[in-house]
Amino acid sequence: MRREDLAALTAACAKCGTCRTVCTLYPERKAEIAVARGKVVLVEAAASGLDGDAEALQEALSDCLLCGRCERACPNQVAVEEIVMKGRGDLAEELGIPAWKQVVFGKVMPSAGGKEAARAAAAASQKLFLRKVPTESGLHYRFPSAFGQSGRTVPALSGESFLGSLPRGEAVRGEVLLFVGCVFDHVFPQVGRAAYETLRLSGKGIAVLRDAPCCGLPALVSGDRPSALRCVEENVRRLSEASPERIVFPCGSCLVMFRRNMLSLLPKEHPLYGDAVRVADRCEDYASFLLETGVLSRLPAPREGERPGRIGYHDPCHLSGTLGRGGEGREVLRRAVGDSFGEMKGADLCCGYGGTFNIRDYPTSAKIGQNKVSVAAEGGTAVIATACSGCILQMRDMAARTDPSLRVVHIAELVFQAFSSR
Repeated sequence: MRREDLAALTAACAKCGTCRTVCTLYPERKAEIAVARGKVVLVEAAASGLDGDAEALQEALSDCLLCGRCERACPNQVAVEEIVMKGRGDLAEELGIPAWKQVVFGKVMPSAGGKEAARAAAAASQKLFLRKVPTESGLHYRFPSAFGQSGRTVPALSGESFLGSLPRGEAVRGEVLLFVGCVFDHVFPQVGRAAYETLRLSGKGIAVLRDAPCCGLPALVSGDRPSALRCVEENVRRLSEASPERIVFPCGSCLVMFRRNMLSLLPKEHPLYGDAVRVADRCEDYASFLLETGVLSRLPAPREGERPGRIGYHDPCHLSGTLGRGGEGREVLRRAVGDSFGEMKGADLCCGYGGTFNIRDYPTSAKIGQNKVSVAAEGGTAVIATACSGCILQMRDMAARTDPSLRVVHIAELVFQAFSSR
């Protein structure tokens, strides 16, 4: 491992154990190695040459949701996420990356054609091999036990992506650019559509970035820095050429990649570093854009008769925690649905998705996620609204497993519905 890169980061850890009190994973593992303090000790030992078991260290660093709760609670502000991601990247270079990740991150995610082909293949396959599960959030398909997925469900994929539904000449130029993201384009195209239509109500010219690669976050957190860098470089080039005044993200995880993580891949001497800084400065979340541009002031009063507090807001770890953008989504809901919005029980609990953690250890991911949606439902929430693609994927799966009557949506869907129904 690169000792010089990690020594200053790990040295800040006082080993106080505050991280253990807030760790999402610790209640499931009951082991010191699961928390930030234990991981820091292992990284220090490896970097100093005291422990040469690279595979064991890789396993320990992979066993993390990267929810950031430890980092936000740390009195010394130890950069835990940076330590874990640097460690994963160093170990991936040393030990290699699994073949399936090489295909997904190196071939599919950077390519618009690759993502479209993968979506079409998945849409056809789920109808042939998986069992239908109707839910309030839409049709899901359940994996059979023979697949070893412990009852995992996935949303039914539509025949067309959001970007595929746009006419060729529409949303090509504008002072505001919508970065839809992979999931809201291919898996939940209705979210991409709702975000686009409601941004247009700002009166500004809205463009949509077509044929874009993934933001690069899934590759980065998996240690595949070369694939992440390819996505970042292409996105920076495309966004710099488009030169929008603002770039709006419906997904908090995509936004955190651009606002926080992107520059970790581009040293200051990189030819795109300056462009990347300018791009990052123009990026903002969907809710903030609506509030700043007065879109919601055009809404008539919410309809009466809805049960008060039936709609709650889930705090995405990246958006509400890392970026501190939790109040904006709540304010959007207050204006869009009125008294139907209420503070949700367990709103700041991590949903347990963690990107590829959900694939690596689905049973643990599902246990955390089921607790999340169960706490919300027990508190009286019937609709969970949020602003992160991973959180929606996870909580819709958990609702399908435990309570199909629980609906999980993006806040843009409720805003679009409010404008369409009044």
